[in-house]
Amino acid sequence: MQQGESRKPDLLCTLEAEGFLGSFYQGDRYVDKAVIFVGGSGETRNVVEARAAILSREGYSVLAVGYYLWKPLSKQTVAIPLDYVERAIDWLLQKCPVKITKIGMTGLSLGAAYTALCGAYFPQISCAVVVSGFDFVVEGCKNMVIRQHRSYFTLHGENIPYEPAEALSHLPATLKKWKKDPRYGSRAMNRFYYNECFRDRTDASRIKVENGNCDWLFLAPGYDDTWPSDQAVKRMIQVLREKQYPHRYECVIYEKGSHLLGMPEEALAAMGGGDIEKLRRMLGHFLTMEKKYPKECMEAREESYRKMLSFLHESLIGA
Repeated sequence: MQQGESRKPDLLCTLEAEGFLGSFYQGDRYVDKAVIFVGGSGETRNVVEARAAILSREGYSVLAVGYYLWKPLSKQTVAIPLDYVERAIDWLLQKCPVKITKIGMTGLSLGAAYTALCGAYFPQISCAVVVSGFDFVVEGCKNMVIRQHRSYFTLHGENIPYEPAEALSHLPATLKKWKKDPRYGSRAMNRFYYNECFRDRTDASRIKVENGNCDWLFLAPGYDDTWPSDQAVKRMIQVLREKQYPHRYECVIYEKGSHLLGMPEEALAAMGGGDIEKLRRMLGHFLTMEKKYPKECMEAREESYRKMLSFLHESLIGA
C-alpha cells in the first residue's frame, strides 16, 4: 500500500462476539507479530483506525482497540475496563485468523496510561510504548469536572486503586489557586491539576510498571501542558532502576517536542481531518511547545515515531 492511501480493517471485532471493539489490520511481513493500538483522550474511532493503519504499513499485524468513546462505549473517563485488552490478547493468541506469537502495545496520552496499566497487569504483552503518559491513576470524572467516586480504570468490575479528586469538590478555589500560581500558564491547567491537586498521591495509585513482563519505551516532551508526562516518565524509569527490572527499558525526552509524539505527520493529518495547517494553528493555541517550537515539534514527532518503530522491531522481531 502506498503512502496516503487509506486502508480498511481486514476484520472487525464486536462487543457481542469477542467482548471488545477492535479493528484488525493483518501484517504482510511480520504477520505473527501483533501491536495493540489505542488512541488518546478525545480520539474518535476513525482517527484511531487511520493511525493504526499507518502503523500496519510497517508489516505488523495491528489491532486497534476501543476502550472508551467508540460507540456504544461510554464517552466518560470513568471506570474504563482493562478487560477489553485482556479479551483482545486472548483473541489474538487463540482466535485470530493468523497465528500470533508476540504482542506489543502502544498508546498516546490517556491511551499511554491505559497501555502502562495493561503492560503492568498482562504478562502476555512483550513490549509497550508509552507516549506522553502519566504514572498514577486518579478518580474518574464526568464531563471533566463532576466527581464520580470511581477510578479512571477497572479490571473485572473492580476499581484500579486511584487518588480521589478532592479538588473538584472545591472547584472555584482550585481554579483560583491555578490562576495565581506563576508556574502554570493559561495552557497548563491540566498540568496544574495532575501535579498540584494530587501532590499527596500514595503509592497505592501508582501504575506498577515494575510488575510487567515486557520491554518498556517511554516517550515524553521536555514540557507537557496536558499532564506532567515529562516528570512521570522519569519517575517510572527510576522505579525500574531501583527494582532492578529484568527486562529492557528506555526513556527518550524530546526537549522541544509537544504532548503529541510518536506519530508521522500523516497521522497528525488524520487527527486534523486532512487540514493539517488548521490543526497546527489549533495546537499552537492549546500547547505551549507547539506555539514556541512548531518546527521542532514536527521533527520530534517524526523522530519519536522512528524510535518507536525501531523499539518495536528490536523487541518483537530481534535486533
